[in-house]
Amino acid sequence: MLMKFGLPSAEAWSKKPVLESPIPPSPFSNPYLTQLYEFTMRGSTPLTIAVLYFTSVHLMNKVVRNRQVRKQQQLEGKSNDTKSQAKKRLPAAPYSVATTSLFKIFVILHNVFLCVYSVWTFIGMTTTIASTMDIFKMELIPSFYQSLKVENYTLQKLDVFFQSVCDPNSGIFSRVITSAQGLHNLEILGFWFYISKFYEVIDTLVILLKGRPSSLLQSYHHAGAMMCMWAGVRYQSPPIWIFVVFNSFIHSLMYFYFTLSCLHIKVPQVFKKSLTSMQITQFVLGGSIAVLHSFVWIVDTSKLVSPEHMKLVNCISTPEKALPLLINVAYLTPLTALFAAFYIESYFKTKSK
Repeated sequence: MLMKFGLPSAEAWSKKPVLESPIPPSPFSNPYLTQLYEFTMRGSTPLTIAVLYFTSVHLMNKVVRNRQVRKQQQLEGKSNDTKSQAKKRLPAAPYSVATTSLFKIFVILHNVFLCVYSVWTFIGMTTTIASTMDIFKMELIPSFYQSLKVENYTLQKLDVFFQSVCDPNSGIFSRVITSAQGLHNLEILGFWFYISKFYEVIDTLVILLKGRPSSLLQSYHHAGAMMCMWAGVRYQSPPIWIFVVFNSFIHSLMYFYFTLSCLHIKVPQVFKKSLTSMQITQFVLGGSIAVLHSFVWIVDTSKLVSPEHMKLVNCISTPEKALPLLINVAYLTPLTALFAAFYIESYFKTKSK
Protein backbone atom coordinates (compact mmCIF):
# COMPACT_ATOMS: atom_id res chain seq x y z
CA MET A 1 0.00 0.00 0.00
CA LEU A 2 1.10 3.57 -0.71
CA MET A 3 -0.60 5.30 2.21
CA LYS A 4 -1.62 4.67 5.77
CA PHE A 5 -3.56 6.42 8.50
CA GLY A 6 -1.73 7.66 11.56
CA LEU A 7 -1.48 10.52 14.01
CA PRO A 8 -0.98 14.00 12.53
CA SER A 9 2.56 15.27 12.00
CA ALA A 10 3.89 16.73 15.24
CA GLU A 11 6.10 19.14 13.30
CA ALA A 12 3.17 20.57 11.34
CA TRP A 13 1.06 21.30 14.40
CA SER A 14 3.67 22.17 17.03
CA LYS A 15 5.44 24.96 15.14
CA LYS A 16 4.21 28.37 14.09
CA PRO A 17 3.67 28.87 10.35
CA VAL A 18 6.03 31.21 8.53
CA LEU A 19 3.46 33.63 7.15
CA GLU A 20 6.04 35.48 5.07
CA SER A 21 7.29 32.37 3.30
CA PRO A 22 7.91 32.88 -0.44
CA ILE A 23 4.82 33.05 -2.64
CA PRO A 24 4.59 30.04 -4.99
CA PRO A 25 5.77 30.88 -8.54
CA SER A 26 3.01 32.19 -10.77
CA PRO A 27 1.37 29.48 -12.92
CA PHE A 28 0.81 32.08 -15.66
CA SER A 29 3.13 33.13 -18.46
CA ASN A 30 1.17 36.32 -19.13
CA PRO A 31 2.88 39.20 -17.24
CA TYR A 32 -0.42 40.89 -16.35
CA LEU A 33 -1.86 37.70 -14.90
CA THR A 34 1.39 37.17 -13.03
CA GLN A 35 1.10 40.65 -11.50
CA LEU A 36 -2.52 39.92 -10.54
CA TYR A 37 -1.44 36.59 -9.03
CA GLU A 38 1.35 38.14 -6.97
CA PHE A 39 -0.85 41.02 -5.79
CA THR A 40 -3.75 38.80 -4.70
CA MET A 41 -1.42 36.31 -2.98
CA ARG A 42 -0.41 38.96 -0.45
CA GLY A 43 -2.26 38.39 2.79
CA SER A 44 -3.16 42.07 3.05
CA THR A 45 -5.19 41.92 -0.19
CA PRO A 46 -8.04 39.55 0.81
CA LEU A 47 -7.97 40.76 4.42
CA THR A 48 -8.40 44.41 3.42
CA ILE A 49 -11.14 43.64 0.89
CA ALA A 50 -12.98 41.33 3.31
CA VAL A 51 -12.93 43.91 6.13
CA LEU A 52 -14.01 46.75 3.82
CA TYR A 53 -16.76 44.60 2.34
CA PHE A 54 -18.10 43.41 5.70
CA THR A 55 -18.00 46.91 7.23
CA SER A 56 -19.54 48.63 4.20
CA VAL A 57 -22.38 46.16 3.97
CA HIS A 58 -23.46 46.63 7.57
CA LEU A 59 -23.22 50.40 7.27
CA MET A 60 -25.37 50.24 4.15
CA ASN A 61 -27.83 47.98 5.96
CA LYS A 62 -28.69 50.91 8.24
CA VAL A 63 -29.37 53.14 5.25
CA VAL A 64 -31.54 50.50 3.60
CA ARG A 65 -33.51 49.85 6.78
CA ASN A 66 -34.21 53.57 7.15
CA ARG A 67 -35.56 53.59 3.60
CA GLN A 68 -37.74 50.59 4.46
CA VAL A 69 -39.09 52.28 7.56
CA ARG A 70 -39.99 55.41 5.60
CA LYS A 71 -41.75 53.32 2.96
CA GLN A 72 -43.63 51.41 5.65
CA GLN A 73 -44.75 54.69 7.20
CA GLN A 74 -45.96 55.87 3.80
CA LEU A 75 -47.94 52.67 3.32
CA GLU A 76 -49.49 52.92 6.77
CA GLY A 77 -50.37 56.56 6.11
CA LYS A 78 -52.27 55.56 2.98
CA SER A 79 -54.03 52.61 4.55
CA ASN A 80 -55.69 51.93 7.86
CA ASP A 81 -55.43 48.18 7.33
CA THR A 82 -54.51 46.67 10.69
CA LYS A 83 -52.78 43.76 8.97
CA SER A 84 -50.49 46.19 7.17
CA GLN A 85 -49.65 47.95 10.42
CA ALA A 86 -48.96 44.72 12.24
CA LYS A 87 -46.71 43.39 9.53
CA LYS A 88 -43.29 42.75 11.06
CA ARG A 89 -41.26 42.40 7.89
CA LEU A 90 -40.54 45.77 6.36
CA PRO A 91 -41.29 46.18 2.65
CA ALA A 92 -38.47 46.40 0.12
CA ALA A 93 -37.40 49.93 -0.74
CA PRO A 94 -35.55 49.52 -4.04
CA TYR A 95 -33.37 52.21 -5.51
CA SER A 96 -34.48 53.56 -8.86
CA VAL A 97 -31.66 51.77 -10.72
CA ALA A 98 -32.99 48.41 -9.49
CA THR A 99 -36.30 48.99 -11.27
CA THR A 100 -34.74 49.43 -14.72
CA SER A 101 -34.72 46.76 -17.41
CA LEU A 102 -30.94 47.10 -17.80
CA PHE A 103 -30.42 46.22 -14.14
CA LYS A 104 -32.69 43.18 -14.41
CA ILE A 105 -30.82 41.97 -17.51
CA PHE A 106 -27.51 42.46 -15.69
CA VAL A 107 -28.69 40.37 -12.72
CA ILE A 108 -29.79 37.55 -15.04
CA LEU A 109 -26.44 37.58 -16.88
CA HIS A 110 -24.59 37.73 -13.57
CA ASN A 111 -26.33 34.59 -12.31
CA VAL A 112 -25.92 32.79 -15.64
CA PHE A 113 -22.20 33.61 -15.68
CA LEU A 114 -21.62 32.31 -12.15
CA CYS A 115 -23.67 29.20 -12.87
CA VAL A 116 -21.66 28.39 -16.01
CA TYR A 117 -18.37 29.26 -14.32
CA SER A 118 -19.20 27.02 -11.34
CA VAL A 119 -20.02 24.11 -13.67
CA TRP A 120 -16.73 24.70 -15.54
CA THR A 121 -14.78 24.70 -12.27
CA PHE A 122 -16.49 21.59 -10.94
CA ILE A 123 -15.90 19.64 -14.15
CA GLY A 124 -12.34 20.96 -14.41
CA MET A 125 -11.43 20.04 -10.84
CA THR A 126 -12.99 16.57 -10.89
CA THR A 127 -11.37 15.88 -14.27
CA THR A 128 -8.03 17.05 -12.92
CA ILE A 129 -8.26 14.72 -9.92
CA ALA A 130 -9.30 11.79 -12.14
CA SER A 131 -6.47 12.50 -14.62
CA THR A 132 -3.91 12.80 -11.83
CA MET A 133 -5.05 9.48 -10.41
CA ASP A 134 -4.66 7.90 -13.87
CA ILE A 135 -1.12 9.30 -14.19
CA PHE A 136 -0.20 7.91 -10.78
CA LYS A 137 -1.83 4.55 -11.48
CA MET A 138 -0.47 4.05 -14.99
CA GLU A 139 2.88 5.86 -14.91
CA LEU A 140 4.26 7.32 -11.69
CA ILE A 141 3.50 4.52 -9.24
CA PRO A 142 4.68 1.67 -11.53
CA SER A 143 7.91 3.53 -12.33
CA PHE A 144 8.39 4.25 -8.64
CA TYR A 145 8.13 0.58 -7.70
CA GLN A 146 10.21 -0.48 -10.69
CA SER A 147 13.02 1.75 -9.48
CA LEU A 148 12.79 -0.05 -6.14
CA LYS A 149 12.74 -3.41 -7.98
CA VAL A 150 9.37 -4.35 -6.52
CA GLU A 151 7.23 -6.54 -8.77
CA ASN A 152 4.19 -7.37 -6.65
CA TYR A 153 2.52 -4.52 -4.85
CA THR A 154 -1.01 -3.78 -3.66
CA LEU A 155 -2.69 -0.77 -5.23
CA GLN A 156 -6.05 0.48 -4.03
CA LYS A 157 -8.14 3.43 -5.18
CA LEU A 158 -7.84 5.11 -1.79
CA ASP A 159 -4.04 4.87 -2.05
CA VAL A 160 -4.01 6.47 -5.48
CA PHE A 161 -6.50 9.15 -4.49
CA PHE A 162 -4.65 10.44 -1.44
CA GLN A 163 -1.31 10.15 -3.22
CA SER A 164 -2.79 12.28 -6.01
CA VAL A 165 -4.18 15.03 -3.78
CA CYS A 166 -1.37 15.07 -1.21
CA ASP A 167 1.82 14.49 -3.24
CA PRO A 168 3.52 17.92 -3.57
CA ASN A 169 5.77 16.75 -6.40
CA SER A 170 3.28 15.16 -8.79
CA GLY A 171 -0.15 15.73 -7.28
CA ILE A 172 -2.98 18.08 -8.19
CA PHE A 173 -1.00 21.15 -7.12
CA SER A 174 1.99 20.25 -9.31
CA ARG A 175 2.27 20.98 -13.02
CA VAL A 176 2.60 17.38 -14.12
CA ILE A 177 -0.99 17.11 -15.32
CA THR A 178 -0.87 20.48 -17.04
CA SER A 179 1.97 19.35 -19.27
CA ALA A 180 0.93 15.70 -19.58
CA GLN A 181 -2.82 16.06 -20.15
CA GLY A 182 -3.24 19.69 -21.18
CA LEU A 183 -5.49 20.31 -18.16
CA HIS A 184 -5.58 23.01 -15.53
CA ASN A 185 -4.22 21.95 -12.16
CA LEU A 186 -5.33 23.13 -8.73
CA GLU A 187 -2.95 26.09 -8.92
CA ILE A 188 -4.95 27.63 -11.76
CA LEU A 189 -8.44 26.34 -10.94
CA GLY A 190 -7.98 27.25 -7.29
CA PHE A 191 -6.66 30.71 -8.13
CA TRP A 192 -9.59 31.62 -10.37
CA PHE A 193 -12.03 30.21 -7.83
CA TYR A 194 -10.37 32.43 -5.24
CA ILE A 195 -10.75 35.46 -7.55
CA SER A 196 -14.42 34.59 -8.09
CA LYS A 197 -15.02 35.12 -4.37
CA PHE A 198 -14.37 38.84 -4.87
CA TYR A 199 -16.75 38.97 -7.82
CA GLU A 200 -19.50 37.21 -5.86
CA VAL A 201 -19.95 40.25 -3.60
CA ILE A 202 -22.12 41.59 -6.44
CA ASP A 203 -24.79 39.30 -4.95
CA THR A 204 -24.83 41.54 -1.89
CA LEU A 205 -24.88 44.72 -3.96
CA VAL A 206 -27.91 43.44 -5.87
CA ILE A 207 -29.77 42.75 -2.61
CA LEU A 208 -28.99 46.21 -1.25
CA LEU A 209 -30.05 47.94 -4.47
CA LYS A 210 -33.29 45.98 -4.39
CA GLY A 211 -33.98 47.61 -1.04
CA ARG A 212 -33.33 44.71 1.29
CA PRO A 213 -30.58 44.56 3.96
CA SER A 214 -27.93 41.88 3.60
CA SER A 215 -27.99 39.20 6.28
CA LEU A 216 -25.08 38.36 8.55
CA LEU A 217 -25.08 34.92 6.95
CA GLN A 218 -24.34 36.33 3.52
CA SER A 219 -21.71 38.91 4.49
CA TYR A 220 -19.90 36.43 6.75
CA HIS A 221 -20.11 33.78 4.03
CA HIS A 222 -18.52 35.99 1.36
CA ALA A 223 -15.87 37.57 3.56
CA GLY A 224 -14.78 34.26 5.04
CA ALA A 225 -14.64 32.51 1.67
CA MET A 226 -12.09 35.08 0.46
CA MET A 227 -9.75 34.30 3.35
CA CYS A 228 -10.21 30.53 3.14
CA MET A 229 -9.48 30.32 -0.57
CA TRP A 230 -6.52 32.69 -0.24
CA ALA A 231 -4.95 30.58 2.51
CA GLY A 232 -5.46 27.31 0.62
CA VAL A 233 -3.97 28.58 -2.66
CA ARG A 234 -1.25 30.71 -1.03
CA TYR A 235 0.15 27.84 1.04
CA GLN A 236 -0.94 25.08 -1.38
CA SER A 237 -2.73 23.07 1.28
CA PRO A 238 -4.07 19.78 -0.19
CA PRO A 239 -7.57 19.88 1.43
CA ILE A 240 -8.45 23.06 -0.49
CA TRP A 241 -9.57 20.77 -3.34
CA ILE A 242 -12.63 20.04 -1.16
CA PHE A 243 -13.61 23.71 -1.05
CA VAL A 244 -13.26 24.00 -4.84
CA VAL A 245 -15.16 20.80 -5.70
CA PHE A 246 -17.95 21.00 -3.11
CA ASN A 247 -18.54 24.74 -3.36
CA SER A 248 -18.51 24.85 -7.17
CA PHE A 249 -21.05 22.01 -7.27
CA ILE A 250 -23.39 23.76 -4.82
CA HIS A 251 -22.95 27.10 -6.59
CA SER A 252 -23.84 25.50 -9.92
CA LEU A 253 -27.24 24.59 -8.49
CA MET A 254 -27.61 27.79 -6.48
CA TYR A 255 -27.01 30.20 -9.37
CA PHE A 256 -29.17 28.04 -11.61
CA TYR A 257 -31.96 28.53 -9.06
CA PHE A 258 -31.28 32.29 -8.92
CA THR A 259 -31.42 32.47 -12.72
CA LEU A 260 -34.80 30.75 -12.80
CA SER A 261 -36.07 33.09 -10.09
CA CYS A 262 -34.94 36.13 -12.10
CA LEU A 263 -36.82 34.77 -15.10
CA HIS A 264 -39.92 34.38 -12.88
CA ILE A 265 -39.91 30.63 -13.37
CA LYS A 266 -41.51 29.04 -10.33
CA VAL A 267 -39.21 26.57 -8.59
CA PRO A 268 -40.70 23.98 -6.20
CA GLN A 269 -40.05 24.73 -2.53
CA VAL A 270 -38.51 21.29 -2.15
CA PHE A 271 -35.64 22.29 -4.47
CA LYS A 272 -34.77 25.33 -2.38
CA LYS A 273 -35.04 23.31 0.81
CA SER A 274 -32.82 20.57 -0.63
CA LEU A 275 -30.28 23.17 -1.75
CA THR A 276 -30.00 24.57 1.79
CA SER A 277 -29.66 21.02 3.14
CA MET A 278 -26.85 20.32 0.69
CA GLN A 279 -25.08 23.52 1.71
CA ILE A 280 -25.12 22.46 5.36
CA THR A 281 -24.02 18.95 4.39
CA GLN A 282 -21.06 20.27 2.39
CA PHE A 283 -19.82 22.21 5.44
CA VAL A 284 -20.01 19.24 7.80
CA LEU A 285 -18.80 16.61 5.33
CA GLY A 286 -16.19 18.86 3.71
CA GLY A 287 -14.78 19.99 7.04
CA SER A 288 -14.57 16.38 8.25
CA ILE A 289 -12.76 15.21 5.11
CA ALA A 290 -10.39 18.18 5.35
CA VAL A 291 -9.45 17.24 8.92
CA LEU A 292 -9.00 13.62 7.78
CA HIS A 293 -6.11 14.73 5.55
CA SER A 294 -4.00 15.45 8.63
CA PHE A 295 -4.18 11.72 9.54
CA VAL A 296 -3.04 10.56 6.09
CA TRP A 297 0.56 9.52 5.41
CA ILE A 298 1.75 9.01 1.82
CA VAL A 299 4.97 7.74 0.25
CA ASP A 300 7.58 10.41 -0.40
CA THR A 301 8.11 9.77 -4.12
CA SER A 302 10.88 12.38 -4.28
CA LYS A 303 13.24 10.18 -2.29
CA LEU A 304 13.81 6.67 -3.54
CA VAL A 305 14.77 4.30 -0.77
CA SER A 306 14.56 0.56 -0.27
CA PRO A 307 11.08 -1.00 -0.15
CA GLU A 308 11.62 -1.93 3.50
CA HIS A 309 12.42 1.66 4.42
CA MET A 310 10.05 3.74 2.34
CA LYS A 311 9.80 7.23 3.78
CA LEU A 312 6.26 8.31 4.59
CA VAL A 313 5.27 11.96 4.78
CA ASN A 314 2.13 13.44 6.25
CA CYS A 315 -0.38 15.00 3.86
CA ILE A 316 -0.34 18.10 6.09
CA SER A 317 3.44 18.15 6.39
CA THR A 318 4.21 21.76 7.37
CA PRO A 319 2.71 24.44 9.65
CA GLU A 320 1.98 26.50 6.52
CA LYS A 321 -0.19 23.69 5.08
CA ALA A 322 -1.90 23.26 8.44
CA LEU A 323 -2.83 26.96 8.68
CA PRO A 324 -5.49 26.91 5.88
CA LEU A 325 -7.04 23.84 7.49
CA LEU A 326 -7.39 25.70 10.79
CA ILE A 327 -8.81 28.78 9.05
CA ASN A 328 -11.36 26.71 7.14
CA VAL A 329 -12.55 24.77 10.18
CA ALA A 330 -12.79 27.99 12.22
CA TYR A 331 -14.78 29.57 9.39
CA LEU A 332 -17.10 26.61 8.79
CA THR A 333 -18.16 26.16 12.42
CA PRO A 334 -20.16 29.43 12.81
CA LEU A 335 -21.16 29.30 9.12
CA THR A 336 -22.83 25.93 9.67
CA ALA A 337 -24.68 27.35 12.68
CA LEU A 338 -25.84 30.37 10.64
CA PHE A 339 -27.11 28.14 7.82
CA ALA A 340 -28.86 25.88 10.32
CA ALA A 341 -30.60 28.91 11.84
CA PHE A 342 -31.58 30.07 8.33
CA TYR A 343 -32.95 26.60 7.56
CA ILE A 344 -35.08 26.56 10.70
CA GLU A 345 -36.31 30.12 10.14
CA SER A 346 -37.13 29.57 6.46
CA TYR A 347 -38.78 26.16 6.53
CA PHE A 348 -39.85 25.14 10.03
CA LYS A 349 -41.08 28.44 11.43
CA THR A 350 -42.69 29.44 8.13
CA LYS A 351 -44.48 26.09 7.96
CA SER A 352 -45.73 26.40 11.53
CA LYS A 353 -47.05 29.91 10.80
